[in-house]
Amino acid sequence: MLNTVLIMLLVPTAGLGARYNSHMVKGWSNSDCVRPWQQAQMSKPTLRIPSRAIECHPDDHNCPAGRNPVCQYSLRSQKYVCCEDKKDADIPTCPKYYETLLLPCGNSVDSQCPRGYRCLGSLGDDSIKLCCKPNRTLEYREPEHTFRENRIVPRLLPIAPAYELIATFSDEQISMGQLFDASIIEKLADPPIMSAGVELQDEKLYTIILADATSKAVTWLVANIAAFDGQLEIHRRTKSAVSYQPPDETDKPVGMHTMILALFEQHDTWSQKDLARIAMDDFNFGEWLEEYAHVLPGQPLAATFYGYSTKKDDRKRI
Repeated sequence: MLNTVLIMLLVPTAGLGARYNSHMVKGWSNSDCVRPWQQAQMSKPTLRIPSRAIECHPDDHNCPAGRNPVCQYSLRSQKYVCCEDKKDADIPTCPKYYETLLLPCGNSVDSQCPRGYRCLGSLGDDSIKLCCKPNRTLEYREPEHTFRENRIVPRLLPIAPAYELIATFSDEQISMGQLFDASIIEKLADPPIMSAGVELQDEKLYTIILADATSKAVTWLVANIAAFDGQLEIHRRTKSAVSYQPPDETDKPVGMHTMILALFEQHDTWSQKDLARIAMDDFNFGEWLEEYAHVLPGQPLAATFYGYSTKKDDRKRI
């Protein structure tokens, strides 16, 4: 007697197929988490079972503790899984004076958002579309908003400073985000004169660091700085752990360099051994602050950022 095999072919309806083939869903297909700034919380691997996304139920709130954990339906796995923010995630927000609903909405289609919301490009990255609701009463805290708007925080600096660091180069007080092109790069030849925007404590010690976020290099570092009458005691005789390196039009890579100048109030005194171990190349603020958490807090007391551009290299490659 012949065995009969019954094959059931499930064909999705046209509406469901269109939804699964949408631009928005295709963008999520390589992740269990709908929000691109999140990742799945993974189980610990065992000898028998590899690590996998932790399953959950949306009504039970049973995801492990983490960075804003949430139970989401995975279009890839076809089940509910636990998601959390990626480490140092650059969580998008709506443009200024719009409330943010962290709901991606694809190709700027307002109909994908709740009533009263519009589908707009996020602040600092127009390619990420979010549902946004206009609200002119919103208030923004500075300097955090400017650091986030320019994607300095958290992409380059984990936490925004409490205050803006006032820096003056060649008698010119710079503004956050100011760009010096190659024709005026000589204005940055000497270290800046700085004011923290807040009175410093004379019994505390401070660290100043200047990092080129483009080339990932430390270009100035002064540690164990004393304060006098609420101001930094930095002068030409102050010994630097890393001497100030002025920008040059021949710097690599060619183009614009983003500079971050930050002031930290120290927990403890830097040892010469720790200062000697700091990686001056391939520098990362987050890793540096994590490694030396016994000396520095995670948040700068004050900071600013600016940029300079080099001349374009017109030489032909051989």
